[in-house]
This record gives sequence, structure tokens and C-alpha cells, in this order.
Amino acid sequence: MAAKLLYDRGDLNAAPLDPENLLIFATGPMAGAGMYGTSRLSVCARSPLTDIWGQASCGGDFGPELKRCGYDAVIFKGKSAEPVYLLIEEEKASLEPAGDLWGKDTYDVDDELKARHHKQHKIATIGPAGENGVLFGSISNSKGHHFGRAGMGTVMGSKNLKAVCAKGSKKSEFADPEGLKEFWQETIRPQMDESIYCQTVGAFGTAANMEMKMIEGDVPTKNFQVGSWEEGPMTLSGIAMADTILVGRETCRGCGVRCKRVVKVESGPYQMEEGPGPEYETIGTFGTMMMNPNLEAVAKANEICNRLGMDTMTCGSTIAWAMDCFDRGMMKPEDYDGIKLEWGEIDPVLDLVKKIAHREGKLAELLSRGSAKAAAEVGNGSDELLTTSKGLESPMHDPRCNWGDGLAYATSVRGACHVSNLMFLYEWGAMEYPELGMDHILDPMGTEYKADGAAKCHDLGCITNSACWCQFPSGSLTIPQWVEAFNLVAGFDWDIDSMMMAGARIWYLQRCLGHIWGATADDDKLGKRSMFPTEDGMIAGSVPDMEAMLREFYEIRGLGPDGKPSNEVLEKYDLGFLVGKI
Repeated sequence: MAAKLLYDRGDLNAAPLDPENLLIFATGPMAGAGMYGTSRLSVCARSPLTDIWGQASCGGDFGPELKRCGYDAVIFKGKSAEPVYLLIEEEKASLEPAGDLWGKDTYDVDDELKARHHKQHKIATIGPAGENGVLFGSISNSKGHHFGRAGMGTVMGSKNLKAVCAKGSKKSEFADPEGLKEFWQETIRPQMDESIYCQTVGAFGTAANMEMKMIEGDVPTKNFQVGSWEEGPMTLSGIAMADTILVGRETCRGCGVRCKRVVKVESGPYQMEEGPGPEYETIGTFGTMMMNPNLEAVAKANEICNRLGMDTMTCGSTIAWAMDCFDRGMMKPEDYDGIKLEWGEIDPVLDLVKKIAHREGKLAELLSRGSAKAAAEVGNGSDELLTTSKGLESPMHDPRCNWGDGLAYATSVRGACHVSNLMFLYEWGAMEYPELGMDHILDPMGTEYKADGAAKCHDLGCITNSACWCQFPSGSLTIPQWVEAFNLVAGFDWDIDSMMMAGARIWYLQRCLGHIWGATADDDKLGKRSMFPTEDGMIAGSVPDMEAMLREFYEIRGLGPDGKPSNEVLEKYDLGFLVGKI
């Protein structure tokens, strides 16, 4: 919906930080449906980090609250003369002065707006990073939930919009409320409660499988340089967190999975009050990627990024890239405020993170642009150390371990991403959909079935992200159950084919927005760092055969040598309005 709104109503010539770039907060049909995982929301715009389609999504409380206010989407255009926040209450909405909030961190703004209005108000806010033009600024929702990727908080800051504050009491309307209630209580909820997958991430968080994945070589280490690290699994896993700093579990609204970690560091240099703990990706970027084995330090880095409003994935990966550059002499301390970043030295990193949010100093200013744009300035072969696809830093799953991940990253509409598709779950054997022909046992380091799987996983990812339905609980259901849930919620009258058609339509539309903004077939590639083989671990010598997989993927998707879909494909998916526009 947001992609279509942006295409129909936006100025497609507007640069990401121009006032005319639309910023869209969008719910989906599942938002507020009351089932596990239906509390998500997407924020979308042209990305300042990648310059193409940008979207970020998260759970928490804000998505259902926006729905309770009676809105499916809120669109921001232009720029306020002064800092403001949008207040939405029942039948009214108003822009309120936010000069006194500008410069404050996300936790403080959440507390202050709740005190100013009511504790039941739900807050989505940026921190100093988004205000100061850091290209990977995030948007915080209830402190521990972040719209992190692609710089949506930076677009928000460019409009002088500090926060959105919402409180509603409307009940969401569904096509068949009684049927939905029965389906949820008698079928879906028992299935989700019994799901091993949901139980595992509930018990140990998103880092539940980190030990096993590090042994496999799936967790990127030392900026993708090495294939194994003995110390990491023992100190950084979800199990290690449960044994050390974990003090509780939180949840997104109405979800019984309860995968959110609550941590506390009692004393020492990384002391922090009880609050949101790091997710798997953050443990990777501020832990394994930097060769930092200290989980307390990772938790502190997470807290700093949360408060200042920065994507932990881009921030940590960009710093790890810089460590690699310093290590190889491509960057020198005398050129960057006398700072030298070294593997395993986390204290200078924590100080640097704060500087990045304020673009304070030459190194912080450079890294505030993300690794791809920083490498373009540094030169000296530093682009050889990048882990980006389409300018977005890679998730913390190594494509040399699972080649299908590499194909999914390279062809993702927003850049390297695993939650815009479900390929990582399919390749791991964590899901099986025979109705879609997705019931193969995949060779992780092979090409067979990878292109077909990636195409279908993109469509499935587009469905869950656009529906605003979390992949943890929804992943425990069958495809026929997905179809039934959508029909009960929205009355789409779908069968499996029409549901998959909708997913593909989303993928093609968002990809075509990328083409309008300059993306080509040359951008369907992995960062060069992850295309070099390691000499150790279970992934030693492995390099994904991207050429073979991309060739088959292009054929399945009906893409030409330039990476663009044919006119026939666009017409097939009711996207004829794009003919001649890409």
C-alpha cells in the first residue's frame, strides 16, 4: 500500500531528504487483528542510505494504536518550519510544537509525551541521529522496538518531525469477526503455542540458535573475514544472555511468543538500568563482527543506539568495516582525529557511536553515511571490504554458509535483507510449503532449487511485511491457513495462487521504484567482502555461485539483462501503469 501511495502521490524526482519525499506510516490488514504477531507497522520512503525504495517495520504497540485511531496510513509531505510532533486522538489530529523535545533521546521523549498526555498514548519518535542527518537514523516505538533499516528516522528528521503520538479506542473491523475468532482460538493459537520455533525464540530470544549457527559458519565474524571463532558462541548467545544479564521477557502487543529480551547490567563500565536487550543482529554487528566477546558491552551499544535513534545493523557493520580499513592501512589515525579502531577494542566504539549520532569529528562524520558511501570517499580499495547490497549492510547470516541467502540479499528490493523474504528459514529447513513446491531438502552450498525458492520467498516476505504480520508466529502456519486468515480478516476471497500473485505484485512494484531511482542489474550483487572464501571453519573455501543462481532467478522472474521486468510481466501482475516508466 505504501509503495502504491508513494508512486501515485509522491514526487518521484525528489531526493530522499527533500521535503517532497513522502514518508508513510502504514498498517496492513493483519495489524490489530489480535492474533500473535499482528502488532507490526511499516514506515516507508525513498531511502537516504540507499537512494532506492526504503522500508522499515517493527512490532510493539504503535501499529495497533494507529489502527485504533481509525487510520490505515499516515502520509507526511513537506517540512515543518519548526520541530513538531503529530498528536492523533480519536477524531482529531494536530501538529504540536516539539522545540523542547528536539535533541532529546528516544527514551526521554517517550516518557515526556506520556507524562504530557497519558501513559496509554503510544509514541514513535526519532533521536538526535535522525535530527542530525545520520543516514541510518531509526524510529523508536515503546523504547525497545525500532524501525531501524534504511534511514526512515532520517527522513522523519528532515521534515522536522520529532514524533507521532497516538491514542485511540476504535475497534478494528474484519470481514468475518466470528469466523476469525473461532479460527484463532481453535486452530491458530494452539498451533502457535505448540510451535518449537516460537517456543525457542520465546525462551532465548532471536539469538536462540547463535551457538549452532556460529559452529556452522553462518554468523559473520571479523567483518566476514573468518569462518569460526571459538569464544563467540560461549559468551554471546541467547543462552549466555539468559545465564547472565537477562532479567525478563517482553512482548509486542497481544503476542504470546514474548521474544523480546529485558536486560540489566548491575555495575562496571557497561552498567545500564533494566531495559530492552540486544537482538541477534545487534549481537552480530557489535559482537562477532568486531571480535568483541563481551555481551554486556553489546547490550550497552544497543542501549546507546536505541536512545540516540540509530540502526544497530548499519551502525555496527559500518564500524566493523572501518576496523578492517584501519587494520589494512586503508585508513590512518592521523587522518581521523587520531582515532584507530582495533579488533576486540569495544570501549572506543561506544564513544564513537555517540559521536556518530552527532556527526562530531571527521571519523564520525564519515561513518554517519554508512559503509558504502564512506568507502566511496575513502577509496584505497576499501570497497573490497564492503558487505552491502544496493548500499544496505548485510544481515548477520553469511551467504557463504547458505547460498540462497546470498541470492535473496542480492535481489531484495531494499538491499541486503533477510526479513523481506523467508529464504533463510526455507534453506535452514525451518519451514516447508508443499503447496508451493517448497518441500525440498536444500544443499546449503549448492544452487539447486535456490532461484525458485528465493522468488517464492520474496513473495512470501512481501505478504507478511505488507500484512504487518510477524514472521515468527505466522511461520508456524501452513499456506492454506495463511489464505484462510486473510479471507477472514479482509474478505479477499483468495486462493493460494491469488495470494502469491499479490506477493509478487508487491515485489515487482517495489523493485520498479528502485529502477525509477537508478537501480540496475549491476546492483543485484553481494558485497565483495562476502564473496571471498575463508580459510577456516565449515565454510572454508565456499563462495556462492551468484552467476548461476541469478541467471535462473532472472528467467523465473521474467527479468531482462538490465534486471527490469518485461512489459508482459508487468501486465500479468496488474502493473501496466509502469510500462514505459522504468
